[in-house]
Amino acid sequence: MSSHHIVRDEQEPALLIDDPQALTIEDVDQLLEWSPTVIVTEKALNEVLKWGIKIDVVVANIGNLQTLKPRLAEQSPVQLLGFEDDNLLACAYIFLLDHKYPAVNVMADIYQSTVLDTVREFSKQIDSIVFAIHQKWTYVSSGHFEKWVMVSHHFGIHPIAQNTFFTSEGFYGDWENEMLLEPIELTAEITGRIKLKTNEKPLWLVEAVSTDSYK
Repeated sequence: MSSHHIVRDEQEPALLIDDPQALTIEDVDQLLEWSPTVIVTEKALNEVLKWGIKIDVVVANIGNLQTLKPRLAEQSPVQLLGFEDDNLLACAYIFLLDHKYPAVNVMADIYQSTVLDTVREFSKQIDSIVFAIHQKWTYVSSGHFEKWVMVSHHFGIHPIAQNTFFTSEGFYGDWENEMLLEPIELTAEITGRIKLKTNEKPLWLVEAVSTDSYK
């Protein structure tokens, strides 16, 4: 894996790694292409150090800081931040907000009960995309989403709130203001702009990871 350059632009999405297994090494390299700030939680550190990339920030339990310092010697300069909170993903978000990052790509295990709730909470303040099990999860807080896609592009639609009424445009079997009670899958019928809309209820939008997933 290639290391990323030192020059960074905080307008680029940061990369927050909480689960190193969320993507392939090749996909991670694409996320590193624009030299983002790389933030790693303590539980992901061992694996990420093996990748040989530059880490900018490590978020850890405050009781483990002295143990971690020697392992990060070759990463200098690196910020090692200690928190008493066990939800280190949330602690990493606090760092991002304090430094006014506009967006973040998060590698995380969505099967951990707090992950999606944590991302939803902070997505009100910072644009977030979750990469998990080789999928891209986008939180659509407004209930309105548009994207240019190729024909046969697949989406998973996951409702969050009760009484979600859903409309789609550009898919096989479009929905027209129908109640969405459980996750569904949709396939684009066109090459062009698809549209998804609810009655201002949020959604999780799931896509397979591909070369355009990092835009």
